[in-house]
Amino acid sequence: MLSDERNARIDHYETLDLDGLLALEPDRPDDVDLLIRIGMRYFKSHDLDNCREYYARALKLDPYDGWSHLYWANLLAGLGCNDDALTHFHYAADFLPDVACPHWCLGDQYRKVDDFDNADFHFKRAVEIDPDDTMACKKLDEWQAENAG
Repeated sequence: MLSDERNARIDHYETLDLDGLLALEPDRPDDVDLLIRIGMRYFKSHDLDNCREYYARALKLDPYDGWSHLYWANLLAGLGCNDDALTHFHYAADFLPDVACPHWCLGDQYRKVDDFDNADFHFKRAVEIDPDDTMACKKLDEWQAENAG
């Protein structure tokens, strides 16, 4: 669970554009949450080199931050580095045991590599962890509809 202070800081970062985030960086070069948000903005603008740089810096600063592993894994998955993506999605699931997202991401990734038993397990696990997570429920429903019969 994140502290109220950290949640407030992240919420503030979410309101800023890339320039606003970059303006904060010189005063907060070791702020993992800031680095991840900068990387996210680069990812959205398809600047994958800068995205990779910021995510890697965040992971180096805190190799136990589940969110850093989650975003890194999504980048790897997008680049087609499937085995490495699976590794980092698993780290994210381990470091964020009460969060559904790493599990539905694992479900998607296992589906991509045709490992349907593991995909099924992780889609179901996501909903077990958080039955109110709308994306987890949607992914499980879609998975079950595809595999009914």
